[in-house]
Amino acid sequence: MREIIKTGIPIPTVPLLIRVIKTTKYTPSSILVSFHILSLLQIRKLRKSQCVEIRADGRSPLKNLYKKNQEKVHHLSLLIIMIIQSPFPFFLSFLSLITTTNAYNILVYSPSFGGSHTNFMARLADTLTEAGHNVTFLIPVADEARKGQLGVKLTKDVVLVEQDAEMRRHVKPIDDDMEQFWTTDMDSSNADTIFNVFTDSMTLSCENFMRNREIFDQMKSRHFDVGIFEPLSVCGLGFMHALGIDKVIMASSCTHYDGTVAAIGEPLDFSYVPGMMSKSGEKMSLFERLENYKMSMASYRMQYNMWDKEISIVQKAYGASIPDWRDLMPASSVFFTNSIPYVDFPRTVTQKTVPIGGISVDMAAIRDHKLSIEWSTVLDERPYNMLISFGSMVRSMDMPIEWRNGLLEAIKSEPNVTFIWKYEADELEWAQGVSNIHFSRWVPQTALLNDDRLSAFMTHGGLGSTNELAHLGKAALMIPVFADQNRNARMLERHGGVKVIEKYELADKHKIRSAIQSILHDKQYKEKAERLAHLLINQPMKPKEQVVKYTEFVARFGPFPQMDSHGRKLSFIQRNLVDVYSIIGFSYLIAFSFVFYVSKFVFDRIPVKFVKKD
Repeated sequence: MREIIKTGIPIPTVPLLIRVIKTTKYTPSSILVSFHILSLLQIRKLRKSQCVEIRADGRSPLKNLYKKNQEKVHHLSLLIIMIIQSPFPFFLSFLSLITTTNAYNILVYSPSFGGSHTNFMARLADTLTEAGHNVTFLIPVADEARKGQLGVKLTKDVVLVEQDAEMRRHVKPIDDDMEQFWTTDMDSSNADTIFNVFTDSMTLSCENFMRNREIFDQMKSRHFDVGIFEPLSVCGLGFMHALGIDKVIMASSCTHYDGTVAAIGEPLDFSYVPGMMSKSGEKMSLFERLENYKMSMASYRMQYNMWDKEISIVQKAYGASIPDWRDLMPASSVFFTNSIPYVDFPRTVTQKTVPIGGISVDMAAIRDHKLSIEWSTVLDERPYNMLISFGSMVRSMDMPIEWRNGLLEAIKSEPNVTFIWKYEADELEWAQGVSNIHFSRWVPQTALLNDDRLSAFMTHGGLGSTNELAHLGKAALMIPVFADQNRNARMLERHGGVKVIEKYELADKHKIRSAIQSILHDKQYKEKAERLAHLLINQPMKPKEQVVKYTEFVARFGPFPQMDSHGRKLSFIQRNLVDVYSIIGFSYLIAFSFVFYVSKFVFDRIPVKFVKKD
C-alpha cells in the first residue's frame, strides 16, 4: 500500500472504507474501487494532482474521472482510484490482501434489563462495528424475558452470559413487579418501591457473572483496547479493570444518572435541573424544588448502595486490588449521554460529558422501511390516525380497568380516528363493538411515525420513543407512567409539540377526549413538532460521528487523568463556598460592629442639653 502512495501525505490511523461500484463505462470485469482514508484530525482539501490513479494491469492511468465541479476533493486526506481489469475471483483475492492495522478491539458491556437500555448500547456497538472496529457485545442476562432483545444488527461477536441455577433460584422476573407502577406515585415517598425492583436484579446478575470464570479467560484473550459500559451498574466497570482495560467509556441510555453525575464531579443543580426521576420541568415552585431534591437524593442513595454491593462482589472474585468504584468511575475517559442538547434541559457538565442523544434513531433505515400492505390499509381507513403505545416495560394489558375504560370511551367518541393500540393480550372482549381500534401485539413504530398519514402518537414517554418522536416530528399526547418518563415528557413539552397529562387522568374520558382533540386539530402542535424535527436533522454534529471520533481518540490517547474534576473531592462546605461566604459575612459583621460601636462612642460623649418649656 505504501508503494502506491507517492503524494507525501501522512496516512492517518483510521479505518479504510472500501466501496465497490458497478459501472457500465468499462468492461464487465472492471470494478471501480475507491479507498477513502478519512482524517479525523484535520479536514483538508486536495487537488486532483495530489491523487493517484493506478490500474492493476499496469497501463496508463485513467483520465477524466473527475467532473468539472470535482476539481477539489473535500474532506478527504487521500483518494486512490484503482481499476481492476481482471476476473472477479482475482479481485476478491486482491481484497483479501488488504488489511487495516488500526481497527481497535472494543468491549461493550450491557446487562439485559430493559429493552431501551440494551438497544442504546447495541447501537453504540453497531456504530463502532460499522466504523471498522472489532466489537464484542457482552450481555449478562439480568432478565430472562429480555435476553432475546439484543438490538444488535451489525455486530456479530455477541456473548451471552446465561443465568446459572443459583441465580434462577433467587431472581424474580421483572415483569412480575411492573404492573404496580401503573398506580404507584413517582415521588420520593415511593423511592424504595421504585428502585428495589432494579437493584435486586442487578446485584444477583453481578454475582452470577462473577461466578462464570470462563468468561473472564475468554475476554482476557481478546486484548481489548477500550471498554464501554452503562453506569446503571459498576459490575462491568470492575470486570474491565480486572481485564486490564484502563481506557473506559461510560454510556448512559438516559439523559443522565444523578449518582453518576455526582461521582464524576458535575453539579446537581436541583433548583432548575430536573433529576432523572423528577416529575417537574425546569420552572419549579418551592415544594417542587424540595421534591426534586428529595427524589434525586433517593436515586443517588440507591445507586451508591447498589454500587457498594457490586464492587464488593467484584473484589471478592478478583481480589482486593480492584479499586473502589469511587475511584474507577471518575477515571473514565468519556461519558456518553443519551441527551440531545437542543431538546434536553440545559445543565452544567464537565468536558468529558459528550451528548449523543438520538443515536438509536436511524433515520436512513427508517426512511427505507416501507409499511406493509396490511398497515397501509389500516392507515387508509379514516382521515385521522393515532398510535397508542406504552412501551415494553409497563404493559397496556396491566392498566387499571377504570383507566382502560376511560380511554376506551374517549376513543369511541372519535369515529373519524383510527386508534392503533399496541396491546399485549388477545383477550379483547372489553373492547367489543368499538370499530375504530386496531389492536396489535407488535407495531412498526418508527415506520408509522414516519408516515404522513399518522396524525399523532399517544406514548408513555420512554426516552427511546421520545427521541423518535422528536426526530420524526409528530404531535403527541404523553402519559408518563414510571421512572424517567415524567422528565422526558416535560422535556419535550417545553418545545410545544406535545401535551402532557397525568396517568391518573386516564379514568376521565372527558379530559382524555379533550386532549386527543387538541393534539389532532390544533395545528400549533404539529407545526412545532415538525420544526424541532427539522432542527435535529440539521444539527451540526451527528451522534454517530461523535461516538466514533471520541472512541477512537480514547483508544489512541486515553486515559485522561487530567480531566478528572477536582470538584468531586471537595466537601459540601468547600464546593459551595460556605467557608468563603462565612469569611465575607464575618468581615461585614466586624465592619458593621466597628462602625456601630464607634458611632455609639461618639454620640455618648456629645452633651445633650434638655430645655424645659414653660
